[in-house]
Amino acid sequence: MDIRETDVLLVVDMQNVYLPGQRWACERIQEAIKYIVKLVEIFPKSQVVYTKYIASKDPEGVWAEYNRMNADVNADEWLNEYVDELKSYLNRDNTYVKSHYSCCGNPELRERLCHCERIFIAGVVAECCVLSTIYDLIDMGKKVIYLSEGIAGETREKEEMVKNILSGLSPLHVIFQP
Repeated sequence: MDIRETDVLLVVDMQNVYLPGQRWACERIQEAIKYIVKLVEIFPKSQVVYTKYIASKDPEGVWAEYNRMNADVNADEWLNEYVDELKSYLNRDNTYVKSHYSCCGNPELRERLCHCERIFIAGVVAECCVLSTIYDLIDMGKKVIYLSEGIAGETREKEEMVKNILSGLSPLHVIFQP
């Protein structure tokens, strides 16, 4: 893999709530975790960032309803923790909290990403947070490298749907990579 100094690996929301048997389980999350661990070992540590969804304490609009519907998940500390396989890589300087689908709403992360040319993206959920983040990254003028093996959706069908949607933005904005 050709990794440049201006690249970053963005790992989106790899939290326990997406594991098998959990309420928001993603079908291929275990495969994605293994792939992401390999990537994290390849990328320079300073070029890997992680996001974590934590519900806003003061949600606006439909997010208030979303938080009411998911209050039990939001209140469960274990469900909101990062998966065990990636915890040892997390630190205060590389982990960003968000309270919406897109990662780009976090001002500190957005500022960090402004200095990057290519964003390699992995994580969950393909059809929600990953897709929303990709659109924002494209609007920021970033080239997105979609790491298919490192992205899990609720189902394989939904993962394919996202790739089909994004195919219209390829190869100018999005490059698909295994």
